[in-house]
Amino acid sequence: MDLGKYVALFLTDGREHLQQCNALLLEWERAPSAAEPVAGLFRAIHTIKGMAATLGYTRLTELSHALENLLAAVRDGGVPATPDLIDTCFRAVDAIDRLPAIRGNSV
Repeated sequence: MDLGKYVALFLTDGREHLQQCNALLLEWERAPSAAEPVAGLFRAIHTIKGMAATLGYTRLTELSHALENLLAAVRDGGVPATPDLIDTCFRAVDAIDRLPAIRGNSV
């Protein structure tokens, strides 16, 4: 199967999801008790993870999965939304953004 068209779609969609993540993180930072930013972040990261897994981008899949699990724990009330946790999420999104797979470089 030729994955070329899927890679191109992933690069476009992945960049859009990362932009959405940054906007949602800023929203969450302003209102740490709000549920909507966490839910939106979870969906965006879940989508990135799924697309990355389909294309075989292991490092991107693993990092996205770890962030997805953290966001699920916040969403489900098991982990409180603290400034340090939100900062960790900012760093995780930045790390995802720096991975070669999301930038269209060889993996």
